[in-house]
Amino acid sequence: MRIFVTDCEGPLTRNDNAQEIAAAFIPNGAEFFARLSRYDDYLADVVRKPGYNAGDTLRLIAPFLRAFGLDDKAVEDFSAANVLVVPGADQLLTEVRALMPAFIISTSYTPYIRALCALTGFPFEDCRCTELSLDAWAMPHGEALWLRDWAIAIAQRPLIDPAEPLSPDDRETVAELDHLFWTEMAKRPTAAAMIAAVRPVGGGMKLAALEEIVRANGCADDEVMYVGDSITDVPPLAAVREWGGVALSFNGNEYALAAAEFAVASADALPTLELARAFAAGGPAAARALARDWPPAPAAAAAASSAGPASGAPPALPAVGLLAERRDELAAASRATRASVRGEPIARLG
Repeated sequence: MRIFVTDCEGPLTRNDNAQEIAAAFIPNGAEFFARLSRYDDYLADVVRKPGYNAGDTLRLIAPFLRAFGLDDKAVEDFSAANVLVVPGADQLLTEVRALMPAFIISTSYTPYIRALCALTGFPFEDCRCTELSLDAWAMPHGEALWLRDWAIAIAQRPLIDPAEPLSPDDRETVAELDHLFWTEMAKRPTAAAMIAAVRPVGGGMKLAALEEIVRANGCADDEVMYVGDSITDVPPLAAVREWGGVALSFNGNEYALAAAEFAVASADALPTLELARAFAAGGPAAARALARDWPPAPAAAAAASSAGPASGAPPALPAVGLLAERRDELAAASRATRASVRGEPIARLG
C-alpha cells in the first residue's frame, strides 16, 4: 500500500486564499496579512511559542474578518470565484487517484478546499483543512471598531524578516503584536473566543493529520509521498524524509527546501505526476532514480510540458532532482519559479 498526500496552495493552486480574502475585504489587507504572516513565521520558527503552529495566521485574522463584516457566504462566494489551479493539477489528482489513495492536507479554510474539490472532482472527504464558521460569532460593535483600528495600525508597521536578527523597529513590532494577541485580545470576549476556536491545519497539525491517514490506510512509513511548499509543510516533509518516503518540495520556499529530499521547480504539476507514477510503480527508490535521471524518456517529457507554462513562467523544462545532490541549483530554480507562478506578494510569505 502506497499513498500520495499533497498540500493545496502551491502544489495544486496558485492562490493564497486567506491573503486574498484579507486583501479584498480589509483596507490595505494585503499588507496587514503579510505582517501577520511574518509574525506567524517568527512565533513558529524562531521563538517556537508553545502550542503555536505554523499557519496559525488563519486563526489570528479570523476576528478581523468578522470585524469587517464578513460572513460565511462572503467567504464561500469569494473562494469559489477565485480558485487558480496550477496547470496540470487536475490531471495530477485524477491520475494519482487511479494509482493509489490520494489525500489533500491544507491549512486553507474549508470553503476554499470545497471550491477546489468542486472544480477538480476530488472528494472532499479525503481532505483535511481549517474549519471556519464566521456566522457562529456575533461581534459587538465596539469590539469590531477596536479591531478595525488595529488592522489599520498593523498594516503600517515594518515588515519583519524572521530569518534575520530583529532590528529595534522589528522588536517593537513583535512586542506590539505580542501584547495585542496574547494580552489585549483576552479582554475582548468574541475575539478571544474566535482565536481559541479556529484550529488551523498547519505545521504540527499537518503532521498529525498525515499520521492519522497513514494509520488508517495501513501503509508502511516509507510508502508515503508528501508534496509541500512552505513553512506549514515542514513537519510532514521532515517526517516523510526521515521515514524514507518521498518528501517533495514543489516550488518551495527556504523552509520547505530545508525539510524536503526532492525538489521540483515547474510552472505545471506534471513533473509531480511523473514522480508519483514512478513512486506508485516502484516505491521511493524508483522516484529517486527518476529524479536523478530527469528529464524522463522523450514521450514522458513531452507529456510533462503539455499543460504549458503559466504566464511569465521562466523554465520550459522543469528543474527536478535530489536536494542533497543539487541544492543550490534547485533552490535557485524554486525561488524563481515560485515568484513567477504565484507572484511576488504570495511568494514572499512563509
